[in-house]
Amino acid sequence: MTFALDVHDLKVSAASGQSLLEIPRLELASGRSLGIRGPSGAGKSTLLYALSGLLDCLEGRLCWGDINLVELSSRRRAAFREHYVGMIFQDFLLFEELDALTNAGLSALFRPRRERGDISARAADHLQRLGIQDSARKVASFSGGERQRVAVARALAANPSILLADEPTASLHRSAADALSQDLVALARDAGTTLVVVSHDERLLARLDEVLTIADGRPTDPAYINKRTADHA
Repeated sequence: MTFALDVHDLKVSAASGQSLLEIPRLELASGRSLGIRGPSGAGKSTLLYALSGLLDCLEGRLCWGDINLVELSSRRRAAFREHYVGMIFQDFLLFEELDALTNAGLSALFRPRRERGDISARAADHLQRLGIQDSARKVASFSGGERQRVAVARALAANPSILLADEPTASLHRSAADALSQDLVALARDAGTTLVVVSHDERLLARLDEVLTIADGRPTDPAYINKRTADHA
């Protein structure tokens, strides 16, 4: 299944009621990639977490396909995320005591038995494509670049329709960041996955189909987003 993104008058608030983010309009066709950039504290990660269904205080329209996350309970958002969303976190969130293959195939533990073999096979395939040759080695001995590649393989192993990444190259040196950027975009395109990336890395952003800039919790040019929406209509 593929999902296009349709956001209209989205408002994200803190539990106190303070406004954190407002997105007047944003569309992204299924299978395309979007970068989100802006200064620290601008609301980039808030938008990414809203897109994943991790946030509760939402108003407006935030649709993946015909599913409006704003209208779903936290349990139904979690179910949507489990079935359709892969996430890559900046700090990897790997289990140090486990090997690369087990980490990459971790989602198999939470899926029906009939799906587990395919997930493990995809995890092994993505690790190999990402250059992780010794998948039986514990990730405690891996470099930062190797750990991030395991995290990418884990996010892709469940064959998600939507892939969300938070600063995936932030902890990597330049050559490792460039290599991971190329592989991440290529793997998403090969799978037809809709990719959204929060990043300060201009070289990564340049590889993506579209880029949204946020400052002070709002797009810097909402009219430009509307124009781009019209161009892809």
